[in-house]
Amino acid sequence: MAILKSRLVKIILALLVLISSTAGAFWIGTSSGDWKLAELFASEPEVEPVPVAKFYPLEKFVISIPGDKYPHYMLLEMSLKSHNPNMKTVLLESDPLIRNAMMKMFSRKTFEQLNHLDQLDSLQSEALILMVKVLSDNKLPSDIDEVLFTRMVIQ
Repeated sequence: MAILKSRLVKIILALLVLISSTAGAFWIGTSSGDWKLAELFASEPEVEPVPVAKFYPLEKFVISIPGDKYPHYMLLEMSLKSHNPNMKTVLLESDPLIRNAMMKMFSRKTFEQLNHLDQLDSLQSEALILMVKVLSDNKLPSDIDEVLFTRMVIQ
């Protein structure tokens, strides 16, 4: 029985030493300013904000479209969607390149090709691919997510 008591006393003393040394280290750490108890347990890890998509409207285009009997004209207003926060500057710098590419793309289309609403998605996809190519070819950021035709009138 005496042996059990001496073992029990040794275990209790070892636990007390361990607990007191841990508490002392924690107290020294918090009082020196290295550890901040509230921040240690209450703060959430910082998360980088996800870039929000922005829409950049381009100036309207008036494009001549070849027709069977006579030429037609198309008024096109479009916006570009991008997550790149610097895209506004890129679009201002590359406006002549973009306008030229869009003029060429649409002037190759016939009135019949453009006058069907079911062609709208394929035209937007074609415009997106063309714009990304033009910007990439000129060593400019080409972070365009989507091309949106906001207004299209053909006469």
